[in-house]
Amino acid sequence: MPNDEEFEMTNLGKLTYFLSMEFTEISEGMVMHQMKYESDILKRFNMVSCNSSSSPDENNLKLVIKEEEELVDPTLFKQIVGSLRYLCNS
Repeated sequence: MPNDEEFEMTNLGKLTYFLSMEFTEISEGMVMHQMKYESDILKRFNMVSCNSSSSPDENNLKLVIKEEEELVDPTLFKQIVGSLRYLCNS
């Protein structure tokens, strides 16, 4: 059984931020949230001023291809999806 003499330890103070998760101390204990990471995602992808939606799509929407529209950058799309997946799964 290891004891405290076998491993060097450093006291870094109170836990406040770790792996994109923030920790706030309250009277009942600690609250974990990701408000900073959410804000960073919105800033990174220029979506700070976007409107929110309660539903991700419109009912009975018919999609059509418009040749004159700008193509989506697949790398940027993958970065957005990856950031949102990490946010939802952590």
